[in-house]
Amino acid sequence: MTPLQRRFRLLLRAYPARYRRERAEEMLGTLLEASPPGRSWPSVRDTRALIIGGLRVRGWTWLLSMLWVAAGAVSTGYLLYVTTKPWTAADQDLGIVGWSATPVPLQVVVALAYFGWWALVIPAPIAGFIRFRGWRPGYRLRAAAWAGAWVAGVGLLALAGFWGQYPLNSCPNRPLTSPQCPFGSPAVVSWGELAICAAWLVLGAVMTWILAVPARRSDVASTSSRASGEASRPGRCP
Repeated sequence: MTPLQRRFRLLLRAYPARYRRERAEEMLGTLLEASPPGRSWPSVRDTRALIIGGLRVRGWTWLLSMLWVAAGAVSTGYLLYVTTKPWTAADQDLGIVGWSATPVPLQVVVALAYFGWWALVIPAPIAGFIRFRGWRPGYRLRAAAWAGAWVAGVGLLALAGFWGQYPLNSCPNRPLTSPQCPFGSPAVVSWGELAICAAWLVLGAVMTWILAVPARRSDVASTSSRASGEASRPGRCP
């Protein structure tokens, strides 16, 4: 396998597995045939077209779900970060612990993750149920699994928030009115968030598998690429 073939195959992974099984070899042949001799890297045009084409075939439901999963993983990672540094009650803002003591670039990322997660917590599962066309007989098990994945995501973020808190009674001179240390308690690293970050990645893979249902014609969109355009024509041989 040449370097160009290997890199084209890597780009083709943007498409769902079911789509690659049916059309990957045809698309690869078209791409190689159209590439100039001696080229070892895909062109910018082909790279862009394959990535955009893969996202179109996967659909908006998959994209929303992966954004939700990514936001959950980033939020969980931030909760691990705040356990590595002491923070006070004054550092909490926008409902996010340790906010004021966090570098500005990280604040931007965390804010996008937090608000993105909450913005998608309802649309993402609804989009999945629409994708499964309701509770039709052939999709009931996948619809139930989709609901379970959503519940698991909510549970993961809730568990990360619980583990990310400082241990109770960690402040030797804490006020009697507060069960936790609000005034510069020593950082107590909570490593449980690492396992939850890994669980988010697993959840993303599970949600991708749940969405891997046989597509209707309208689910398979053609791309502007000459490769994906050729591959989308039924019955065409390379």
